[in-house]
Amino acid sequence: MVVVGGGCFGTYHTRQLLRAIRAGRLGRAPLVVVDRDRNCAAARQFAGVSGVTVVAEDWLEFLGRWLRRAEPGDHLVPAPRAPHLVWEWMASELGATPAEVPRGWDLPYEMAGSRGELFLSAAAWTCPPTCVEPSHCPVLHAPRDWDLADVIERRAGVLGYVPAVFRCLHLAGGVGALRVDDLLAALQAAHQLMGCRILVATSSRCHAAVGALALARSVDAKLGPDPGA
Repeated sequence: MVVVGGGCFGTYHTRQLLRAIRAGRLGRAPLVVVDRDRNCAAARQFAGVSGVTVVAEDWLEFLGRWLRRAEPGDHLVPAPRAPHLVWEWMASELGATPAEVPRGWDLPYEMAGSRGELFLSAAAWTCPPTCVEPSHCPVLHAPRDWDLADVIERRAGVLGYVPAVFRCLHLAGGVGALRVDDLLAALQAAHQLMGCRILVATSSRCHAAVGALALARSVDAKLGPDPGA
């Protein structure tokens, strides 16, 4: 399991995952925390802790290298305030050009990011970052009758985009994660596309980061065994 960010969120995520592993609620996969600062909070807090490795590296560079040798069942735990890394990773692997993200989602929250991504929310209130998104919303005191990932997939099709929506689902202790299997499958499928637009989203049931890519031509598969591994 790779945790993005070694600051307050990444440190909290790692602590929660460690508790779940020690309690037997989660497999004993090693935890890797990635941060650009070698003196980040996670590096200090988990120094010498068995099962946790802190890596000082650029997030995107690490992601591209790690996914070339990731195994089935691996997970990526994104940071709530990190860039839209999955979108940038797919653009790099496909040699694709970032495109303008369609606007006007008719959602309570829609905000442009600094790199061209769009942040969306189906909630009109501030949610705790560790919400497990239950079927009964604790803020509304009523059923949660939406799934933002489904909304994005449907809208992508209507607008003529191929959707690549990666669901961030509860893993343990209020921590959401992406399945690496889903990332690799979407990338392999994208290699077969030609002249298409792809809408790339990392989405929980309530919140999402969305980016668009333009494929002008078919691309050669770049994903494979890392010769340096």
